[in-house]
Amino acid sequence: MKKYTIAISCIGSGVGQSVINSLKLSQLPLKTIGFGTNPFAYGAYDCDAYDYTPNIYSDGYVDKLIEKCKKYNVDLVIPGLDDEALIFAQNEEKFQKANIKAIYADEELISLCRDKERMSRQLNKIVDVFVKSYDKETLHEDIKSGKVQFPFIAKPRGGFASKGIEIILNKDDLGKINQDHIIQELAIPHKNDPNREYYLKQIEQNKNPQVSEISIQLVYGPDSELMGRMASFNKLNNGIPIEVLPYDDENVWEIIDQLSPELLKMGLRGPINIQGRLTDKGLKLFEMNPRFTGITGLRALMGFNEVEACVKEWLGIDKGKNILHFNHTRFGMRQTADKSVPIVRSQKVSELSEKLEQDYKPKEKKVLITGATGYLGQNLINKLSRIGGFEIWAYGRNKGKTKEALKEGVKFYYDKDDLEKGNIHFGNIDILLHMGFARPHKSNHEVAESLKFTNKLFTRAAMNHVPAVINVSTQSVYGLETEPLWSEEDLVYPSTPYAQAKYASELILESLKSMNNQFCFTSIRLGTLAGGAKGLVETDLLTKMTQQALKEKSLYVIGGQQQMERLDIRDAVDGITRLLDINPENYEPVYNFGSGETHLLIDIANKIAEKTGKEKVSVNLEDSEDIQMKFGMDSSKFYETVNWKPQRKLDDTIESLIDYLS
Repeated sequence: MKKYTIAISCIGSGVGQSVINSLKLSQLPLKTIGFGTNPFAYGAYDCDAYDYTPNIYSDGYVDKLIEKCKKYNVDLVIPGLDDEALIFAQNEEKFQKANIKAIYADEELISLCRDKERMSRQLNKIVDVFVKSYDKETLHEDIKSGKVQFPFIAKPRGGFASKGIEIILNKDDLGKINQDHIIQELAIPHKNDPNREYYLKQIEQNKNPQVSEISIQLVYGPDSELMGRMASFNKLNNGIPIEVLPYDDENVWEIIDQLSPELLKMGLRGPINIQGRLTDKGLKLFEMNPRFTGITGLRALMGFNEVEACVKEWLGIDKGKNILHFNHTRFGMRQTADKSVPIVRSQKVSELSEKLEQDYKPKEKKVLITGATGYLGQNLINKLSRIGGFEIWAYGRNKGKTKEALKEGVKFYYDKDDLEKGNIHFGNIDILLHMGFARPHKSNHEVAESLKFTNKLFTRAAMNHVPAVINVSTQSVYGLETEPLWSEEDLVYPSTPYAQAKYASELILESLKSMNNQFCFTSIRLGTLAGGAKGLVETDLLTKMTQQALKEKSLYVIGGQQQMERLDIRDAVDGITRLLDINPENYEPVYNFGSGETHLLIDIANKIAEKTGKEKVSVNLEDSEDIQMKFGMDSSKFYETVNWKPQRKLDDTIESLIDYLS
């Protein structure tokens, strides 16, 4: 399936946030673009990209929006505000001419919903369930005649989110009503409603109690076919639902069935939200909004992903089969959510920060490095401490041994005890570089414990919104079932517990990314390291062969046609150092990182013999047909990303081993 680009305009609105939350739950292959005016828009940083558009009320807004949609090859755009949906409808020809699809109803319906007084009077002719609206000019006479009874409510004619509402308890409150208000009867919860007493007490205090509201969501396809409907019993705070309980009542649906044909005649497409309350006189409706809502994302968590269904219908994916259902066994809650984003990821926020802190000087990147006392860890930390620009936090299994191995260049030392006690302040980390994992020759239990540690570490990093994670994986995930050179697009065949655990660590990161779009990561499938340097564990074949050549008169090689690749430890350090300077937003999920050169085992043996001055290599060909091992990776994607290639040849690596082992 192709990848579709979906744009959400007014991404900073509650609706925009709810739409992107729903899209993240979708299984469709999507790229999301957030459009808006605010660099602090919460939803913008859940999108794959964010761009600025003019205010929706400015001249030329639609033209500029269409221009942005073309720039990003947008397949479908979703409006995030009521007024914007109306603007879309009013400019339908422009969208059609630009061949850009958008989800909105016709102008006739949207305009009606924006005028609560007209909506009430017009639709009550179809089914008399909308709260009565009163004329401000005849209000005093209507009160005297008993047509209007206290208390009642005054609402802004085109308001939303319960803004500007006034409770009118008596004649003294009439001064609160202005020309922009419409006057409506109150929809008081019925006598058996659990919130009725609370509601009446709040009204007496001139407060608008947003409890016991029935929220009805209908979703229609582009051809006005019903895709699904859901009702919930909601409590709101300042117009925002915070408690949501599924609700099903045949009396409610009977009324909706009478109303919906008229809405369809007026051009209903996509979602429409109808709000009301069950009163002693039955269902009373007071609001309609033909758009997604602030709890669209919460409904998606309850099985009713209306955004995904609409996207599929509008794009022709499984057209006619996108039927919505909801999980009646779940209830929902909403509270304020938090997000932490690196300042550098927003140019406008960066500019504001620089103005506010003109004397601020960029600090060193804080890098937590696990496996700090390992072969790669020690040499990498040594280089980073020399070049500067990094504040190094070193994690090892034993803090005392870590301090002994790394005597300088480290700001903080940590171990398992610090992780368990919460002494590692993940919120201060800029990059987590994870290299601490049991080696392939360790026991299966040690490998399992390493995976357990990795899962805890990555989860902690994601929960604390650590901006970037570099996970050092292994070429072993490719196994031996496919011929090298392996590329990142090749299927993996991990055949050992070690390789399976490493692949699992990659999958953990992918899962965490899906929950936090600002969580940037990459997994480096590292080739086998070699070379004489601090921390060398003398288990690698190249090291053993060099040791053998230094101690004996000849080398003994079985087979000789095995294909091998070795990455010099110095190149590994240089490559990862360069990756640390790359913008994490540009990371690919996976990189191969090897030397880019493969050699036959017999050729390697001859080079070692030549460098050590030993006699000609002896080759035993007796069992050679049974040994068909081939290793090697295509690392061009990594080289391109860091704009660099390994500098050491196999000869250089062997010479470094000879110097180190002699």
